[in-house]
Amino acid sequence: MSWHKPERLGGLIPGVLERMGERHGPLFEIQRDWRRLVGRQLAAHTKPVGLRRGVLTVHIDRPGDGFALSYRKPELLERLRAATQRKVEEIVIRPGDPPWTA
Repeated sequence: MSWHKPERLGGLIPGVLERMGERHGPLFEIQRDWRRLVGRQLAAHTKPVGLRRGVLTVHIDRPGDGFALSYRKPELLERLRAATQRKVEEIVIRPGDPPWTA
């Protein structure tokens, strides 16, 4: 068994955070800017929870919010593409809270 030289945790954290940012950065940006992208009222009842292979998953509190998002989907996709260097190609709307919040 070979052992690596121990490293200080403080020296490892920046690299881990950088890799997380590369993988999750676009979703973090969308979550941070969600209120600006969809408006205050809609942002209060919707939550972007995942971005995988260009598909943004948004959970909604109420059915009417899903309708509002669907109605505004072309405009929202245009805004999201501009905000994420075209990393969002589709939006999937899911009712209810994300599974990890139940």
